[in-house]
Amino acid sequence: MNVGLIQVDGKLPNLALMKLSAFHKARGDHVKLIDISTNNFDVVYGSKIFMGGSGYDIKQKLPDGIEEMIPDYDLFNLDYSIGFTSRGCIRKCNFCIVNEKEGEFKDDSMRFIKHSKVLLLDNNFLASEKCIDKLNYFIDNKIKVCFNQGLDIRLMTKEIAEVLVNVKYYDLNFKKRRLYFAFDDLSIEKSVIRGIDILINAGVKPDHLMFYVLCGFNTNHKQDYYRFKVLNDLGCLPFIMIYNNRGNKKLRDFSRWVNKRYYKVCSFDDYNTKVIE
Repeated sequence: MNVGLIQVDGKLPNLALMKLSAFHKARGDHVKLIDISTNNFDVVYGSKIFMGGSGYDIKQKLPDGIEEMIPDYDLFNLDYSIGFTSRGCIRKCNFCIVNEKEGEFKDDSMRFIKHSKVLLLDNNFLASEKCIDKLNYFIDNKIKVCFNQGLDIRLMTKEIAEVLVNVKYYDLNFKKRRLYFAFDDLSIEKSVIRGIDILINAGVKPDHLMFYVLCGFNTNHKQDYYRFKVLNDLGCLPFIMIYNNRGNKKLRDFSRWVNKRYYKVCSFDDYNTKVIE
């Protein structure tokens, strides 16, 4: 068969489409990444993340036998691997669907890693009892790793930090040294500060640490600014994540001021979007 695959949305290469491609190629089918206007295919799959997928049906998943496929990285001409070494999360945050969608936390196979670089999609990598073994695997095999979904700062220990510092951790483009975490709620402030202290004492540079800061869910501007200041004062990089509240101009301005690093040249009170833009 001639099989067409359409990535409808999302910036990252679509993992579901790569697994579908691997499945059909294994059957001898001809597979091609196409746009929505292309015709003359026997079967066409479209994959949505934000306009569909979990946003459309929280229980949506690939059929058994396809989910386990090693992705077809050639579909997007990737020079890195992408996937999960674990599924689920031990947390039950009110703003997050992971626990409901993926269920109880469990380790997954690392068979999908076929390159010297890997983009991890684990929702709570450090929750695994095997996390140190996995980190040592990356070290021993000289694999560059992007922990794109973030690591749980509350689970940071001296033992983990002393191994993590030796991992070749990078950002999404595998260019800048970067570890991702989250400071989503003021209630975890002490854990955030403690975790940062552990990492710095292990030899991780504070400007390697980027923290997602959820705003617009259950906090006000004063609380959002306070979390930004805590991270900035410690030398870390805050990154504002707006929760479904893009109509709030002050919040959008605050997000731009932080994420574009304008705070390095002016205060938020002096920030003027019309001048900056």
